[in-house]
Amino acid sequence: MPFPPPARRRLGKALASLAPPVPLQRREIGILALLAAAAFSQGWAANVFTHTLAYTRETFGLTDQGIADVEAVVRATALLALLFSWWADRRGRRAPLLIAFALIPAANLVTAFAPSLPVFAAFQGVARIGTIALGALGLLLIAEEVNPAVRGYASGIFALGLSMGTGFGLIVTPQAQASDEAWRWLFGASALPLLLLPLLYLRLRESRAFRAGTHASLGAALQGGRAARFWPMAGLSFAVAAFTGPAAGFINPRLVNDLGWAQGGASLLLVLASTPAVPLGLLAGGRAADLIGRRPTEFVAMIVGVGGGVLAFFSETGWAMGVGIFLSILGSSAFAPAFAAQRAELFPTEMRATATAWMVNAGILGGLGGFLAGRFAIGAWGVPVTIAGLGGVLLASAALLLLIPETRGADLVGPPAAPAGTGIAD
Repeated sequence: MPFPPPARRRLGKALASLAPPVPLQRREIGILALLAAAAFSQGWAANVFTHTLAYTRETFGLTDQGIADVEAVVRATALLALLFSWWADRRGRRAPLLIAFALIPAANLVTAFAPSLPVFAAFQGVARIGTIALGALGLLLIAEEVNPAVRGYASGIFALGLSMGTGFGLIVTPQAQASDEAWRWLFGASALPLLLLPLLYLRLRESRAFRAGTHASLGAALQGGRAARFWPMAGLSFAVAAFTGPAAGFINPRLVNDLGWAQGGASLLLVLASTPAVPLGLLAGGRAADLIGRRPTEFVAMIVGVGGGVLAFFSETGWAMGVGIFLSILGSSAFAPAFAAQRAELFPTEMRATATAWMVNAGILGGLGGFLAGRFAIGAWGVPVTIAGLGGVLLASAALLLLIPETRGADLVGPPAAPAGTGIAD
């Protein structure tokens, strides 16, 4: 049945409100298309590890605590992604981004033949290094290449490509049920994005903001005047990851192993909940960040995300879990573009990649801390209570937003001139 005219008008206005405030230039569209394709590949290949945990745990004999241990090892290895950003501040963004992209599918291809848990964890650690480096550098390149008025929106487009890849991975995950070792085929198939590497090599150009020969020390962002901006952002990154990492990692095992869902039903629920939540959160969050600011967008997104996550883990009926997953993904999706734009805008070009990497590492440590806390709390109180406790920590960290300047509209390429009433990079 077609929508009545008033409903069509309201829908049209809602969709129009998600459009960028200024048109994207042809160059900007080309950069976004390339990086969105890379993000799609990343979302697919990087999340095979999480999507197949319900099956790899059977192959390697993992308990819930064992899953937390493996997740912790993989995330700790990813701290080495800092070296890619250190390289990017000294030699340019392009080369480390291309290598980071190649690491993910290549490591997955080797993982498909992993004979033991240590080998499996080691190569997924390598894939995680590539994932963290590619995500940070891709968002950084977008921040430096697009109009400041659409920076949050463009960051949302990159994240949308990432989420679409993740959703594609969920759709093919039921193939892991074909046999006890069928999960290996999923890892092998996720190596196909290597075919995109030649196109990225030929078409992707160096950032306009990068200036050879100008770079700061590795720890410059952590001390001096920049520290007042860095540490609150690092605290937020830590708290967000401490909640979202375990929440994302345990939702599929909870459905399949704890509640007895078939993998097909679990994947369908996750796809149905995430399909509308991801684009709505990313585009609306990016648009809101460009219109009303980074900080208010982040604050509202944190409340929505934590509330949805707690509902998802404390529910046992399909509809309630679906609503909770939808809200949790909506909140985390809306938070992502605002935070990505803000962390790039707070620091000058010569230390921007490294400062971003340190904040990403704070997030890695947060995810690691979340899983380590889960390692001890799950056995005593169970997964739902553990997730709720981590959500409470995240909500308390929202006070850190008061210590961070608003950066909406900062120019990262031209002369360092600040818009009135905003914090700027230089």
